[in-house]
Amino acid sequence: MDQRGNQGEHGLAAPDGQPTLWQDHEDLPATDMPFAIALLALGAARGLGNKGLHALVREHREQLGRVWDLPDVRLADELARAKVPTARKIADEISANRPELLKTAQAKADELARRSVHIISPSSLPARLSEPPGGPLWLFVEGDPRALLEGPHVAVVGTRDVTPDGVRATEAAVRTLAAYPITVVSGLANGVDAVAHQAALRDGVRNVAFLGHGIDVVFPAETADIRARIVSTGGAVASEYLPGEHYRKAQFVQRNRLQAALADIVVAAEGQRTGGTAHTVRFAATYRRPIIGFTWPGAGDLTDLIDTEPTGRLIDIFTPAGRRTFDALCRSTADSYGHTTFGLSLVERQLGREVELRALPPEDLKRLRQRLDDLLGQEDGGHAG
Repeated sequence: MDQRGNQGEHGLAAPDGQPTLWQDHEDLPATDMPFAIALLALGAARGLGNKGLHALVREHREQLGRVWDLPDVRLADELARAKVPTARKIADEISANRPELLKTAQAKADELARRSVHIISPSSLPARLSEPPGGPLWLFVEGDPRALLEGPHVAVVGTRDVTPDGVRATEAAVRTLAAYPITVVSGLANGVDAVAHQAALRDGVRNVAFLGHGIDVVFPAETADIRARIVSTGGAVASEYLPGEHYRKAQFVQRNRLQAALADIVVAAEGQRTGGTAHTVRFAATYRRPIIGFTWPGAGDLTDLIDTEPTGRLIDIFTPAGRRTFDALCRSTADSYGHTTFGLSLVERQLGREVELRALPPEDLKRLRQRLDDLLGQEDGGHAG
């Protein structure tokens, strides 16, 4: 499927099953105004709001800049068709403050660029995010946008009130997938999210973190260091909210849909059926993503919800059989992307590090070789039986 969605008349994109608001744009010339400038300027226009901004982006997409060339009456008419309240007043506001809004937008774009923040336009969004109904129309991405484009991705999510067993389960999940070229996705919140991101950083796994607020807002404050390390190690921090937008509960729920949409597998490490992670599980079920719930004595009842979903599966992550099951899922997911996989890559990296740092006599390496021969013999014997 083309990630830009169905094409309306004259090549304009429209969401599936929805007509374009304005069917004829032949009289509007193409614009060379960058999408980022047009978006930031419109986002700062008083009264337009999210509804009006989304309507304009949905209609004009990469050519959003041509909105700034519309006569007042035409712009007011378009906003009214999108059912934006006080459309005429907003059109007058945009027209009267055009130079200042565009100047401020350029300054903000320059500031974001200095922080390595990229503004991703509709046609450049990852297909896994843009294809589901209600997907984002743009993203602000701090760090490397390729982290969102290059799969596979495994979301590791869960409660803010993580227990010691929840920490162990989260770290076990990341440690298992770290053997393969997989990117961890989470939400940079306290609890399971922070544990997942930290474990990924420890094990050399690339991170993607989705925010429930503007890209220039750091929340919670104690995750600032994790966020900086995600960016510095080739990962990405992403938000669909405009700069300066502060966190609200509803926005964190919407953030969860992005985690579920991007993920090839969603792992709910720990949580309650009434908690926020349940939203991620339901989004994942809607998008038909595989959902893994970890079980152990005393685990939260989120597993009850996962067990009822058609794509849900429960794994006891603290048993060797459970770890092998999860490992097989991670490996097959990486294989499906055409990656070369090696289940002992972590061991290989650690061994190289140990050899580099230790004054090893030849006898130690001979002993290691003998141990490997013994393991291979056990494996061959198991297959023969």
